[in-house]
Amino acid sequence: MQADFPNHTDSLVHAEKKKANLRRFSLRLRVVTLLLVTSVSYAAATILFAQQLDLKLNNVSLQYALDEVKRQSNYINWHEGRAIVSDIPVTINAKKISLRNALNKIFEGQPYTYEIVAETIVIKRKKEELTTTAAVSPLQEVITVEGRVRLEGKAVNADFGGISIREKGTISSAVTDKEGHFKIRVRKNAVLVFSMIGYRPREMNVGVVDKIDIELQEELSRLNEVVVTGYTVQERREITGAISQIKAKDIENMPIQTFDQAMQGRMAGVNVSSATGIPGGAVRVQIRGEGSISAGNDPLYIVDGIPVNSEDAGTVTSSNPLAFLNPKDIESIEVLKDAAAASIYGAQAANGVVLITTKSGAAGPTIVNVEYNQGLVTPMPLIETMNTQQFIQGRMEAKRNYYPEYSLEQIRSEVLNELQLPIGMTDAEILSLPSYDWQNAAFRNGWSSQLNLSAEGGAQRTTFRLGGSYENNRGSVVGTSFQRGTASLRLNHSVNDKLSFKANVNLTMLRQEGAAGTAGANLFLSSPHYTAPLMLPFLPVYNSDGSYSLNPQGFPGTFRYHAIAAAEMNDFVSKNNSILSSLRADYKIRKDLTLRSYAGVHYNVNVDNLYSDPRTNEAQGRKGILVLNQRYPVSFTTTHHLTYNKTYAKHHKVTALGGVEYRSYVNETTRVEAEGFPSHRFKTLQSASTINSATGSFTTVKRMGVFGQANYNYRNKYMLSGILRYDGSSRFGENHLFGWFPAISGGWDASQEQFLKKVNWLNQLKLRVGYGETGNDRIGNFTAQSLYGTTQYDGQGGTIPTRLGNSDLRWERNVTTNIGLDYSVLNRRIYGSLEVYRRVSKDLLLTQPIPWVSGYAEISRNVGEVKNEGLELEVNFNPVRSSSFNWTSGFNISFVRNRVTKLYGDLTSLPGRASVRVGYSLHTNFLNQYAGVNSATGRPMWYDAEGNYSYRPGGQGSTSYTLRDRGNSMSDYYGGWNNNFKYKSLQLDVLVHFDMGREIYNNMARIMSRKGDVLVNGAAWYYDNRWTMPGQVTSVPRAIDGSTELNSLAADGSSTRFLEDASYIRLKHINLSYDIPSNFSNRLKISNARVFFQALNVITWTKWTGYDPEFYIDESNFDSNAGIVPQTRTFNLGVQFKF
Repeated sequence: MQADFPNHTDSLVHAEKKKANLRRFSLRLRVVTLLLVTSVSYAAATILFAQQLDLKLNNVSLQYALDEVKRQSNYINWHEGRAIVSDIPVTINAKKISLRNALNKIFEGQPYTYEIVAETIVIKRKKEELTTTAAVSPLQEVITVEGRVRLEGKAVNADFGGISIREKGTISSAVTDKEGHFKIRVRKNAVLVFSMIGYRPREMNVGVVDKIDIELQEELSRLNEVVVTGYTVQERREITGAISQIKAKDIENMPIQTFDQAMQGRMAGVNVSSATGIPGGAVRVQIRGEGSISAGNDPLYIVDGIPVNSEDAGTVTSSNPLAFLNPKDIESIEVLKDAAAASIYGAQAANGVVLITTKSGAAGPTIVNVEYNQGLVTPMPLIETMNTQQFIQGRMEAKRNYYPEYSLEQIRSEVLNELQLPIGMTDAEILSLPSYDWQNAAFRNGWSSQLNLSAEGGAQRTTFRLGGSYENNRGSVVGTSFQRGTASLRLNHSVNDKLSFKANVNLTMLRQEGAAGTAGANLFLSSPHYTAPLMLPFLPVYNSDGSYSLNPQGFPGTFRYHAIAAAEMNDFVSKNNSILSSLRADYKIRKDLTLRSYAGVHYNVNVDNLYSDPRTNEAQGRKGILVLNQRYPVSFTTTHHLTYNKTYAKHHKVTALGGVEYRSYVNETTRVEAEGFPSHRFKTLQSASTINSATGSFTTVKRMGVFGQANYNYRNKYMLSGILRYDGSSRFGENHLFGWFPAISGGWDASQEQFLKKVNWLNQLKLRVGYGETGNDRIGNFTAQSLYGTTQYDGQGGTIPTRLGNSDLRWERNVTTNIGLDYSVLNRRIYGSLEVYRRVSKDLLLTQPIPWVSGYAEISRNVGEVKNEGLELEVNFNPVRSSSFNWTSGFNISFVRNRVTKLYGDLTSLPGRASVRVGYSLHTNFLNQYAGVNSATGRPMWYDAEGNYSYRPGGQGSTSYTLRDRGNSMSDYYGGWNNNFKYKSLQLDVLVHFDMGREIYNNMARIMSRKGDVLVNGAAWYYDNRWTMPGQVTSVPRAIDGSTELNSLAADGSSTRFLEDASYIRLKHINLSYDIPSNFSNRLKISNARVFFQALNVITWTKWTGYDPEFYIDESNFDSNAGIVPQTRTFNLGVQFKF
């Protein structure tokens, strides 16, 4: 059978014809489309170039000229590549000039050209970027000159593109490529001018050298730096208040969790101390001393114009409410130190203001930045404790000294029995007992890792920056960790020349884990870092199989719990989810008047989960315990202000600001406690058999202010500034809800005077004087109100009065006088400032007792006064500045003297707080004066009020005899020394920080001074130096049971015996980095690559005998150094690259 196949020849021919027709149609369509596009483009260009402009520009930058053209015409200015960079000035004076002629004139001699595409003018570099032929007469000899230009302070493999090279007196020009190389055709013996914005122009005769290799020096740009001063910005040279600033480069290279740590040692007048070594833990920032006794001393923090909640810390472990912000996202930090600068913030600015500006994107191609680092976290050196044999020996001595009538056998049996050891143990068996190191088990090596990502870029009208990060830290104490994930977006958009928007969003998810007692100076039996050095040394930490050596009945001695096991088993976790978002709109009403409005919200969800495992000693009786705390703080801020900026008669610059601000804060809380869980595997609330308690609360505060500021500047020589704010707070009495906060300051830059202008080595010598008033409203939200509480009676609910209100209660008022001197000499080789100030804190809020007949025990009133006086010095050097090596150095030191000048009535000391006395500094140590040890008996002695030796000295007043001056826990002086060394691609940063003059009661030393006196272990030093025989001279008394001799004060009681000098000098930070050569990184399509090593808290020099001297004492959780987690050392390796 034969199959018939269809003939495909006709079909194929038809298909080919169809394809040919389609190709012809497609070609015609393309031609038509091209003609249409060309016609439209031509028409658009014709219309566009037909526009008439009026231009009067004299020696302005290319960018400025283009902005002016853009303002008068209707086109989109787009630049291919980076932002427009040219130092060739533009001069044009013409009326009704066409757009084409204007552009031709503007681009004449510039390293850029333009073309029109539809309704867009595209600006780009000339193709002849590296070589330009000189426009010279044919009779003149023309040569080719080539070479390289570098920029001071930049690595050898940095981007040096865009540097302008121009033949003087002609239009011949060229620009450098990315490596800084150039080639230009010029006349023989011509003079070349090298220029770049931000650098001093430099001229060179081409006949002098064969090949050019030069470096441009930085311009004195720091004087023209823009500094955030509140609701506006000013050039640094115009500032009349006391303001300090650090920038991103000072923050980015530090392995820290919160930005306030980056300020330590870098700003005069700003004393920063970490409370604890917990990752993400609390940090105290004090600006120019301590001015309040009870209303708080923390500054006001403002992020991108929005005040943030700096008081909403977690309760599980030491936490920092500022940890929501990734330090890598910060562009700059400004600190307003005196009232002349800070009074614009009124009733919240008594303790200074910290302004944080986050990073924005810049116009140009998108740049992606990636950074990853990982490292080791190690504890500080541990304290050597007694071994088993030393402890037993000391315990027997303590018993024998207290009970001299006991026989040695009685003492031996009693000691072994209380230690739960066999009472028949021989000396050899005691010597063979092992010693276990609980400190090494509690303090461990942790680790840290961090990934940071960002992308930024944009077009002429719209720029963006998108950032993200993840950080994971395991702390140096068992059971502690810190995890944080952040995402941020900053979007800037200009609708037109008048209207622009800025939106900013920061999202944070934070998780902290902490062992019991890590929230402060807590002496908990289940705190591993506190109990570890005090555990009896013969008790094993682990069983032979590696499991924890648990004792359900409890260990012998004072510390009966296995705190290390508890830290591993318990779940003490704090979670914080937050969003900080703001929207800003700027509208230019006219050239010299701008309206700015913005609103922002800071929203937090804080959840603290404290689950005590039923297997632990403290929770086994209740079969597990759960405490759940939830807080929902929300802060809302909106501000609207007008800014007027105009220069009259060329030299009289006037800036005025006026606005209104509203802020509200709301916090709702709930707390539930439950117990009775089936097993340790059930940890949530629904598994509990019993709800013990459930409570909740609500609190709110509202603030409103009207403010104004006026600045005057004459030739950058004479400056005057005035501020006035009318501020209100719901926290105060109805008679003082609002108050006025004025400030005035002036400046005189003598270097601008004619008689000093010829002094070439003097760049700036500016004298500043300021006076201002600010307020402190950091008290309870309802302290001024009469309050009622709930009660139960006979099964019925009721209310009772709980607080007596005070309608006259008002904010604390700070009055500050400041004199400052800014100097810069030898082209900024040396520059800095000197400040002298007096800060008087008046109307301090104190609780004053009242007669019981009123039905109340006390009332809050404005009655106290404290004075701070100080001197601050900042000196910056640039000793070496060359093409291959650069060394910059900055030193700052601050001296402060604090005095209480007034309490209420004729009181000389505050009841219940002996450290607060008129005529003395706050936190002065008023303790019994230790006189040493009686060398004949080994008993401790003190001085009585008359200066005689005594075993029971009795009470001592402020005028009692004292062996030495009474010290205090405040710093006498503090500061830092920072050095930056750059050699080609290698860079080294070193920061030394010091804090001197603090005398602090070492409560942990007191606890560890027991050398067998009680059933806790102690420091080996006290055992080795204890009194043991008549005639021995030592400061350590003999061992005595209970630490107390008969008819005597306790040897470990509170006295000057345990006062120590907590001064320290610390090699705080080292950063060593290397920029990978571009010829290698370019192969990987990476524009910049860097590897680095970082170290934090490297070496400490101190007389302090505890773990570490960096901590602070206040009236909150950190009331002593006992139980505080010490600082840690961090060593990181990382890599950073851009593409």
